[in-house]
Amino acid sequence: MERLAKGSSALTVGTARGITAWLKAGEKVSDYVVRVIFLTIPGGVLWGLLSASRAFMWLLVVIWCIAAWRAAQPAQEKSEAKEPDLHPDDLADLLWELAGDRKGVHLSQVAQQLTKETPGRTWSVKDVRRLMEAAGIPTRHSVRVQGIGVAVGVHRQDIPGSPSPAPVSPSPQGVEPQVNPATATATTPYVRDLGGGATATFTPDPQQPNRTHVTVVRPTED
Repeated sequence: MERLAKGSSALTVGTARGITAWLKAGEKVSDYVVRVIFLTIPGGVLWGLLSASRAFMWLLVVIWCIAAWRAAQPAQEKSEAKEPDLHPDDLADLLWELAGDRKGVHLSQVAQQLTKETPGRTWSVKDVRRLMEAAGIPTRHSVRVQGIGVAVGVHRQDIPGSPSPAPVSPSPQGVEPQVNPATATATTPYVRDLGGGATATFTPDPQQPNRTHVTVVRPTED
């Protein structure tokens, strides 16, 4: 009985969260209205069947008990079917990589990519959904991906973190930048050897780009 109670509680919370997420997944007000109507009509039909037939009511009770029993599956049994660990940060990076500059990524895309990266294992959409739940990443029933269509997936607004910046090529070590007075910035001085130990420093004026300050330094005579 305790397992049934725990399973019923988990099943109720999970169903409520699923319905709420599905309602919020609509991008327009009209989507929300259509989804509410879609829930109301089956709910009314189900209530009518429960009121008219006790046999149907008991059938529904049996189905609920089975689902609740499975929802409260002990940890020992769950560990046998536990999915391979994938760190949430690695999962987020994979989602950003697959999403690119589009609105999101489908769970089927993630399953295909994980199948390629894990030889000997075929990933399904159900497997990917479990990974998302474990990582706390919400999924939506209708995610439009350009060039593919609409399916269950993760919207880019729900992907944790941000896209990784493009790598910057490091400058060669040991090479000093060459400064040319013709291309020097507004604050880069240029030193010229005048001969005989004398030097002239040309410093562009940051306030007046066409003006340059010249400082001549001559060697002191003993």
